[in-house]
Amino acid sequence: MRIRPIFWCILAFVCCALLIFAALIQVRAPAHMQVHVDKAVPVSAGYTTVELHLSDPQDIPIEQAQVIPSARMTNMHMAAISTSVKALGQGNYIVQLALSMGGPWEINIVAHADGFDDSRQTLLIQVPPVVSL
Repeated sequence: MRIRPIFWCILAFVCCALLIFAALIQVRAPAHMQVHVDKAVPVSAGYTTVELHLSDPQDIPIEQAQVIPSARMTNMHMAAISTSVKALGQGNYIVQLALSMGGPWEINIVAHADGFDDSRQTLLIQVPPVVSL
């Protein structure tokens, strides 16, 4: 019994395609994000600080993640004036948000690191209004 050359070519093509597919597929692991607001009462004058800790499922810190914060008021069309992110090392990050007025705010934080699924957290906070004396 003799196998025709076309079948050998098909077998070689399928084997090569399978190897290329296996090399290109990326397995992404989930990342865990712990988030909390630094101050017991966020302020509208100054910066509200949010601390983050990113780790993998084995609780190993994730370094060099891209953290993207955003904040908006839930009762009107207003966003945070400015935001900044600082990496502290060991999977710890500081996010500072300038919330311009008192009221209900929604803080959304997205963390992206190579090899991990994006991690998202939403915080709902109440900022007291500035009291003038």
